[in-house]
Amino acid sequence: MELQEKLERIAREMPGTFGVAVKHLETGEEASLLGDELFQLASVFKIPILATLYRDVEEGRLSLGQRVKLQADERVPGSGVLQELDPGAEVTIKDLAMLMIIVSDNYGTDQVLKHVGIERVNRFMNELGLVKTNIRHDCWRLLTICTGLDLPAPTAEGYEEYMRREDADQFDEAHPILEPRPENNVSTPQEINRLLEMIAKKQLISEAACDGMLNILKRQQFTSRIPNLLPGQARAAHKTGTIGSCVNDAGIVYMPHGKGAFAITVLSRDNESTNQGAQTIARLSRAAYDHFMGMES
Repeated sequence: MELQEKLERIAREMPGTFGVAVKHLETGEEASLLGDELFQLASVFKIPILATLYRDVEEGRLSLGQRVKLQADERVPGSGVLQELDPGAEVTIKDLAMLMIIVSDNYGTDQVLKHVGIERVNRFMNELGLVKTNIRHDCWRLLTICTGLDLPAPTAEGYEEYMRREDADQFDEAHPILEPRPENNVSTPQEINRLLEMIAKKQLISEAACDGMLNILKRQQFTSRIPNLLPGQARAAHKTGTIGSCVNDAGIVYMPHGKGAFAITVLSRDNESTNQGAQTIARLSRAAYDHFMGMES
């Protein structure tokens, strides 16, 4: 059975709408479902941010060792651990980038984005030919808008109000800001997969920059999606994303026994639950793995 058919079968069997791009990095064999369609990125948008950070470091605009002091009035809610630390702690920009990826830290993400700049991220993606990849909102704006707050920047009072509204189940999972529109945080499975391919092949910025990004992506702590059904010999470098009914993951899977690696991006919407979306992604990833390993599945 061809890889395309395997992916289509899984997508038909499961609830939700799934956009998939898969490519073997050595042979070039690939398959996709809705590969050129826009999807909400959720926290997968942190991969373009990471790439732009390493480009700026390469150009000398920023240093990974530069220290940032955590402030109580800059906390960002949602995933992550930095918001739980006492104000005044100092972390490096590399620390922020690490937490942005491996525990999807929203406070860390917005601090990296503050130093890099949203427009520079979009410009870099455009320069790479990823013209459908758009980052319009940081984590603070994305989350607070979904709870009916209209605060352009973090405040201590805004943080507390967000937490109150979230506890009261006032998060609007159907808000227009989460729809796959060009004015939101969106991309296509093919474009994110192309970015991953450039990183994996050491073709983005420099070999050292790609090594730095891969070192972070390989430390991902959320493993219920791309790597979940893979055997222990496989390794994944990836970034998850979840918001509303969107359950995403994008990364590179390194296979054993000289079988090489493949890039896989799965973006989705209309899932019945996060667990169901994660299960679908895990099945798609395993199907690609089995196919490239020459195994029946």
